[in-house]
Amino acid sequence: MYPEYVPPIEQVWEAPVGAEVLAWSDKTGVEMFCVGDHVLGIQGHPEYTPDILLSLVDRLSSAHSITVSFAEGVKRQLEATGPDREFWLKLCRSFLKTAELA
Repeated sequence: MYPEYVPPIEQVWEAPVGAEVLAWSDKTGVEMFCVGDHVLGIQGHPEYTPDILLSLVDRLSSAHSITVSFAEGVKRQLEATGPDREFWLKLCRSFLKTAELA
């Protein structure tokens, strides 16, 4: 049986010295962090479009990095909701506005 998820090698496993972890998950202890109001690190790829995400899911499934059933579930979820690009846009604009005011 193939694992449900194989973590990528390029993950950030520890926050930089002096950083505040803003978001985390069971799979990744550092999803997002900031250092004061000047640095924002985001583990994921908010720029990914639905086409990029679907292609990635297909590639991971073909390489047996995720199971077919897991891939199908991700595709259903993506088709139902899509990536929340508006959330990421608001978050990044809010961070940049804060940095400009400092």
